[in-house]
Amino acid sequence: MSISYKWSVEKLTVKQDNKLVISVEWRCYGVDEANGFSAAMAGATALEPSSTFIPYAQLTEDKVLDWCFKPKTITETDKEGNVTTIVKHFKDEGEAQVADQIARQLAQKESAPALPWAQIPA
Repeated sequence: MSISYKWSVEKLTVKQDNKLVISVEWRCYGVDEANGFSAAMAGATALEPSSTFIPYAQLTEDKVLDWCFKPKTITETDKEGNVTTIVKHFKDEGEAQVADQIARQLAQKESAPALPWAQIPA
């Protein structure tokens, strides 16, 4: 299964005083053209402040998506006080979810054919 992905930015939330982007709403769309299936998912990413400021009017969709795709390190502490650090690769996770949706569509197509006696003759 070969899937092509397209990411798009749907909405930016900014602080009004300086047009600093604080949140991005996005959509990931995937197409398996060989089998004719597609799937999409949408979500939002809160952004961390950066030392480099780009004026709002100079932003590009690719730059904003790069911000969203930057690996995030998450530290979690369980009830016993054990600390676990996880590095999340958001782009890979998003594309994996879309691929999973398409795989389920393919499985349903292959495993649930119409009953031969239920078809209406031409």
